[in-house]
Amino acid sequence: MKPSRIVLAILVIAGIVAPFTALIPGWTVGLATIVYLNALSAIGLNLIFGVTGMLALGQAAFMVVPAYCVGILDNFGIPFFVSVAAGLAVTLVLAKYTGRLFVRLPGIYLAVGTLGFGYFVEGVARGFPSFSGGASGLIFERGRGIGDHFWYAIALIALIAGMFIYIRLVRGAFWRRLRTIHHDELAAAVLGIHVGKTKERVFLIGAAFAAVAGLLKAYYVGLAIPEDGGVDRSLEQLAMVMVGGPGYFFGPLFGTAVLQWLFVITGYAQSYVLLVYGAVFLAAVLYLKDGIAGWVAKGWHELERRLDGPKTAVTTVTAVTAAPPVAANLAQRGDLRRSGKCLEVSDISKRFKGVLALDRVGFSVDFGEIFTIVGPNGAGKSTLFNIISGIEPPSGGEVKVAGNDVDSLSISERARFIGRSFQIARLVPDLTVVENVSVRLDQIAANLTESQRLATAHEQIASFGLARVADTVVSKLSAGQHKLVDLTRAAVGNPALVLLDEPAVGLTADELEHLKSLLLELQTRGSAVVIVEHNIEFVAEVARRGIVLDGGRPIASGLTTEILADETVREAYFGALL
Repeated sequence: MKPSRIVLAILVIAGIVAPFTALIPGWTVGLATIVYLNALSAIGLNLIFGVTGMLALGQAAFMVVPAYCVGILDNFGIPFFVSVAAGLAVTLVLAKYTGRLFVRLPGIYLAVGTLGFGYFVEGVARGFPSFSGGASGLIFERGRGIGDHFWYAIALIALIAGMFIYIRLVRGAFWRRLRTIHHDELAAAVLGIHVGKTKERVFLIGAAFAAVAGLLKAYYVGLAIPEDGGVDRSLEQLAMVMVGGPGYFFGPLFGTAVLQWLFVITGYAQSYVLLVYGAVFLAAVLYLKDGIAGWVAKGWHELERRLDGPKTAVTTVTAVTAAPPVAANLAQRGDLRRSGKCLEVSDISKRFKGVLALDRVGFSVDFGEIFTIVGPNGAGKSTLFNIISGIEPPSGGEVKVAGNDVDSLSISERARFIGRSFQIARLVPDLTVVENVSVRLDQIAANLTESQRLATAHEQIASFGLARVADTVVSKLSAGQHKLVDLTRAAVGNPALVLLDEPAVGLTADELEHLKSLLLELQTRGSAVVIVEHNIEFVAEVARRGIVLDGGRPIASGLTTEILADETVREAYFGALL
């Protein structure tokens, strides 16, 4: 066993036995039990907020709902296991429909909606005292005779089980999907991710963590009160995640342990507790943006380096001798044709509140053809790309890709036909290049295993000349490399159509040459490539045909050399520069 793992095992064992040693003032078996149960709920919130980026403020409500349900059913003489199953089922149904209602709302609206849910739960608990006990709460008799040590073991096992489930969830395709949603929901949808459904699923999983934790906590404490599900407790849960380190594995445990311990040593209800809470929270936000776990992780990596010695990097370069397996897989399903018309745009118009952005635009692009859309700023090029991608609906006309009418398809559903890059590369900065490229494969080739998708991503990266940065975190790459990775991701899986929005912007002369070779590679694979670009010299070299837009209207179409030489086009495009 590596020395670093031995140290980790010793630290874990020390943490487990610490409540029995009295070495830490106030750190008792009872406090540790409460910490473990609250941390279990915070793991769920960490998945919702820390990993996926949803600011939800009703986590505590999902802790108290099953407790009240089970307590009320117990009072009616319902068998214990039936009442527990019913309480958890009611909570999950509430979470499912609360998530469906709120998670599709942007930012602050999600926070306000879930905040309102917390107020609602607390209000219901107070408003029906004959069932819930009102402000005095609901008493639980069943768990009182077990003993603190037994409850400590239960809480520890529940926490370990929760951490195991969490680490099984946040890996592979699901992890990449959540990090992409966190960073950029629009890019996630273009890559084929069903953003709304994924967020609903995460919200439900997070609520399930809270439900189990809340039920165990109610039986341990022997009481459920309305405040347990209120806004203050939900804000405490958020503080635990923030202080502990959002997105980090040990973040919920560290944050919960520190804040609960501070709550104890400051005397519970004494006035100083809020001051201490506020000071710790501000310090974490200002000086430890990655929380305690982020700070510990940096120190731990340094310790690993010293204990285990430097790691030898092994780079494997695989020669590309055949079409990527995903492309072959899609072809077998009949999604792609490699002859005839790939993209057909017919009389596309678009109005924004009375402003005509596009007026009856039409053209077609063959498989294996590089086509360009040029025009001055404000000509409607990006709007046209957005309509083809599904980001914007057209006001009139239709779009077909590979013979398929895509007008009725969502953004994510078009991903199997269309790969797209952006003017400013919308990559996930904390993922590696291969992880960013794999995100698209996760959606369009879900039938492949994780190892097959990663192998295909590596093959694509190598064939695009980026093998040396495959395992590099994107935030460490140059702007030009970002553009090339964005193109690599858009083209993985050999989509029928590849849309490139100003791919040459910010590239050096060498990178431009590299880009030309990549476009020729796409052409060889049979994909239709449509480029929006202001670099006229570059466009003239790579695209045989194109269309020119001005004020949303097509003013010329045909061979690139001819349309760029057209006097009307030169006047519209270059204006005063002539």
